[in-house]
Amino acid sequence: MKTFEYRIYVNKQQRSLLLQCLQESRIMYNEMLEMVKKQYEEKGTFPSKYDLEMAFRGRGEHVAATTIQCLADRLTKALKRFLACKALGITCGFPRFKKPNHWHSLQLRQYGNEKNHRDVMLASDNKHVFVPKKLGGLLKIKLHRPMEGTPKTAHLVLRADGHWYILIVCETVPHTEHSPSTCDHADIGMDVGLKSFLTDSEGNTIENPRYYRSSQRTLRRKQRQLSRCKKGSHRKRKAARNVAKTHLKISRQRRDHHSKVAKKYTGRYHHMVVEDLQITNMVKNHHVSKSIYDAGWGQFLDILTCKAASAGHEVIRVNPRYTSQKCFQCGEIVQKSLSVRTHICPHCGYIADRDVNAAKNLLKSFLAGAPPSEANVHQ
Repeated sequence: MKTFEYRIYVNKQQRSLLLQCLQESRIMYNEMLEMVKKQYEEKGTFPSKYDLEMAFRGRGEHVAATTIQCLADRLTKALKRFLACKALGITCGFPRFKKPNHWHSLQLRQYGNEKNHRDVMLASDNKHVFVPKKLGGLLKIKLHRPMEGTPKTAHLVLRADGHWYILIVCETVPHTEHSPSTCDHADIGMDVGLKSFLTDSEGNTIENPRYYRSSQRTLRRKQRQLSRCKKGSHRKRKAARNVAKTHLKISRQRRDHHSKVAKKYTGRYHHMVVEDLQITNMVKNHHVSKSIYDAGWGQFLDILTCKAASAGHEVIRVNPRYTSQKCFQCGEIVQKSLSVRTHICPHCGYIADRDVNAAKNLLKSFLAGAPPSEANVHQ
């Protein structure tokens, strides 16, 4: 599955219809959740997805019928996740009522074509998209790149910048540029960090851009303005949107950086060996948690895996234990704190950058046939 995001341009009437649908769908979801809680308190059971659909069928002046089905499906999945976590003993909260600032998307279940018009369909001129009349009928779209695969569903999303976007989910046929068995590209070890975003086993480093850190001054000023505004006022809503715009810009900058770095490596190397990082445990250290979130290691590794699969290459995650402490040349353990950035081995005299030594150890463990971590070989 692959998702394509496009900007849509709406007039005042269409914007009004979309916002009304967004508001009504949120209220309807909260009413469904209230119905679930009430039945659970009275009978100790949850209503099924079909029961929720039947209870709210035909309700909502601006909500499409399939959107109601999607709301019931969304709540049912949330309940299943809650029960699954509870059965495993994992701390997980019960589904909560949604506030307006936590509800920004509308799902349209069925994508159609010229012969079979469903909820959403791209017009033949590739400049407009058909949606239910309750949502504006015909919306202008900027198709900046062609879609791939077979479209299945679509989401209408209101971003923090005030613009509407359509996310079309397509079912794609897996394909690669070449077969992995016939690939003649080299292998490489990659170590992600905070001082430098990425260091590979060939000694190349990529600077950590620190987008959140560089925007903290702007965020601090905008958040002070937000805190001074009166609760519930128009100015407070405007100030909140201003803060959200800055966060949206930071997330887009970070994702763009991750995509460019991933593309650089996935086109040149066959096996990319990285650490199997337990990021949820690492961020419990409050001294470095903000920097770890700012670097976005998890998102980068996901993008790297996706792009590697398209190129016919592999991302392999191995156990990161002692990769920074072990000497690449002689294999002895050299204890050092995080502040020590240079590896100096007292046994063999090998001197290298700490991250380069770790990247070489990652590649060495893979070439030596070390077993990868569970479910961490991606093709």
